[in-house]
Amino acid sequence: MKPRRIPAVAGSVALGLLLAGCSDTTFDPTPTPPALARSSTVASLYVADFVATAATGVAMNDAGDVIGSSYTDPGCGPFCLPPLQTVVWKGGSRIVLPSIPGGSSSYLFPIAINAQGVIAGFSGYPGTTTRAVVWTPNGTGYTAQDLGALPSMPSSEATGIDSQGRVVGWSSTGGAIPTATAPFMWSQASGMVNLAAQGYPNERPVAMSPGGAVATWNFSYQLGSPASAVRRPAPPQGFTGAGSNGTAINDAGDQALFLVSTSTQNLVYLFRLPNGGAWQQLSSFGTGRLSRYGIGSINPALDVTGTVGSTGIIAAGPNGVSQNLAPLLSPAYGGASIPMGGQMNSTGRILAQVMIGQSQRLMRLVPATSCGANCIRLSSLAMVGRFVQDPANPGACFPGGRAYNLARVTATVTSETGARLANVFVQGRFLDSYWTNKPVSGTTNAQGVVTFTNRGPCGVGTVAFLAERATLGTRTFDRTVGTVVGSVIPR
Repeated sequence: MKPRRIPAVAGSVALGLLLAGCSDTTFDPTPTPPALARSSTVASLYVADFVATAATGVAMNDAGDVIGSSYTDPGCGPFCLPPLQTVVWKGGSRIVLPSIPGGSSSYLFPIAINAQGVIAGFSGYPGTTTRAVVWTPNGTGYTAQDLGALPSMPSSEATGIDSQGRVVGWSSTGGAIPTATAPFMWSQASGMVNLAAQGYPNERPVAMSPGGAVATWNFSYQLGSPASAVRRPAPPQGFTGAGSNGTAINDAGDQALFLVSTSTQNLVYLFRLPNGGAWQQLSSFGTGRLSRYGIGSINPALDVTGTVGSTGIIAAGPNGVSQNLAPLLSPAYGGASIPMGGQMNSTGRILAQVMIGQSQRLMRLVPATSCGANCIRLSSLAMVGRFVQDPANPGACFPGGRAYNLARVTATVTSETGARLANVFVQGRFLDSYWTNKPVSGTTNAQGVVTFTNRGPCGVGTVAFLAERATLGTRTFDRTVGTVVGSVIPR
């Protein structure tokens, strides 16, 4: 399966051009190309692999392991708030990250995960005294290690980890306005080292590549070589520096980052900065305080992923501008929106939030091609829902009551020619607007039909269904056509 390059066409900047009237900055849709052209690895079509519901993803490695936070499903619907846990999704398992000895599990912030599954982050509430942490895989779980802090600076935060397990971060005296600060590098062999004392810029590291390239607020350098430090070129006219607004860097030193407009609105705009090249503005849409933005990644091909104006975007390298991710998602997902775009890993998978039903689901977007022969397709998926009343309290839904929702899904499974297929094993899950995450499975009958039923809590808004897998011998499940999602509001 070979992803195809998405052409860099100015008209493809869907959100940016539709909302250009919200911009307070002139947008040039023809950025300056970098000195060395590198072919984009952006796919023309994606399908979505489920990670979690009621969850937020922070980062993803090349193996597809995801770090973030999520709520459990205690089966209480809207009548409780389950604990929010800091977790890693790895190999099909959801693993809760432990706190450091003496620390609180309520304030754990994983930031990055490397190819070996080692996680870097910090413990404690930002703006107070925090401690840099590394979580290392240990059997079926993880072990938390307090990395300490630099002398006379009791607070520390990890901001990146490379494939060698080297961690960079920031140590300080703590508090909202620390009196002393310094960047650090930590490894199992060296412990915590003051980078400023070794000749590196005395600035906060904000991003790190797998190969050890580091970006700070104003510089970039290769870890292990203080002489490699290079100041970032002055921002384009009308913008000021990136600071902590979001930055990503690849092994070649190419960067993606948000710059702040100097207008009265001070909106942030997404840019690409090839190493040794000129600034490339990727979107005309400026994000403000009422919507979400964030950096995903920049890969060796200069493809950039991220979130602009509460919409997941991708900009094909080496000089393509941003386009929404949603039109690249298979139509089998019913035109779902993608409110968040995260990291793209070396296999081309993208961490994202995808709307299934009326709620966001944490998912991996996977490059896909249509199946031409020996295929399985869900040609149709019909869903109905009913609110079953408590006879003693008709129309009411309350804790401890007997009312419930009953949802039913009927899927018809065919080959690529439309022939109905019997004995296909189909797996999926029921979801709702709260915590429900119920896997189900079934086998098609002689007419190629399989039915799933779920009895769940009332008062949960929309009940949704996501078909994830279908298997029969050597046939391939094709999620690029047909229908793999459904939703209903029980009445």
